Amino acid sequence: MTDNIPYISWGGSGEVLHFAHPNAYPPACFRQFLAPFTQKYRVVAMEQRPLWPGAQPQSLPDWRDLADDLITFFGQQGLRQVIGLGHSLGAVITAVAAAKRPDLFRQLVLVDPVFVLPAMLAAIAQLPGGVEELPLLAAARNRRYQWPDLQTAFAHYRQKPVFARFSDESLWDYVNNSFALGEDNLFTLRFSREWEAHLYGQMMGNGGLVWDYLPQVTQPTLAVRAMETDTLHPEAWARWQQIQPEATFVEVADVGHLLMLERPLPVANLILSHLQ
Repeated sequence: MTDNIPYISWGGSGEVLHFAHPNAYPPACFRQFLAPFTQKYRVVAMEQRPLWPGAQPQSLPDWRDLADDLITFFGQQGLRQVIGLGHSLGAVITAVAAAKRPDLFRQLVLVDPVFVLPAMLAAIAQLPGGVEELPLLAAARNRRYQWPDLQTAFAHYRQKPVFARFSDESLWDYVNNSFALGEDNLFTLRFSREWEAHLYGQMMGNGGLVWDYLPQVTQPTLAVRAMETDTLHPEAWARWQQIQPEATFVEVADVGHLLMLERPLPVANLILSHLQ
């Protein structure tokens, strides 16, 4: 545990809104999405453990430790009654932290979270290699992590299907905030591929943990699902509605799992329209 957990502040005033970022995407990548919230809220984002200087994957045995990091961060900053906005893994972390420490959160916005049904986890377990056979794990481990310059990195990512819906501005936000210039004069991923793979590899033990915590969530909750997501499956979406029937459930058309980067302003405005 670092003495002072690093974070980003986007400014603004009023109530505090905390953004919990997903696996492999530093919070600064979401600049365009978060900017509209500063008109009404003070917006901050803790940098998760993979972004801490010197932090090693072995230091994190469980996704719940990331939720505990968030609770610790709130304590360091004296934050209470926060609006917790989380995306993907960040939504899981936010939900778990809110269940464990309801006094810290006034309202939740959970966007396309990694809520995996037990049946899917059982199917993964039946694979000869288990979770190791998941394509996203291999992709993380084999990801190119260094570039001679950012323009070359941008040109490479511009051709990738996963970024096809990103505007050039959104893609530059990803490139500029995901790489740092090292002593070897190469631009290296800040969120290392070892950390990314480690978090994906923990899915068997953590992908279904949220089902134990969701019944304990008492805060008003806005649930958002991308209609073309490959992460929050319809069956998990339906189960979530059964567990939290008092929550507000919204689906967004023509976007995938990275909806906040694909259509940052429309998604931000949608969420703002539902915040109390």
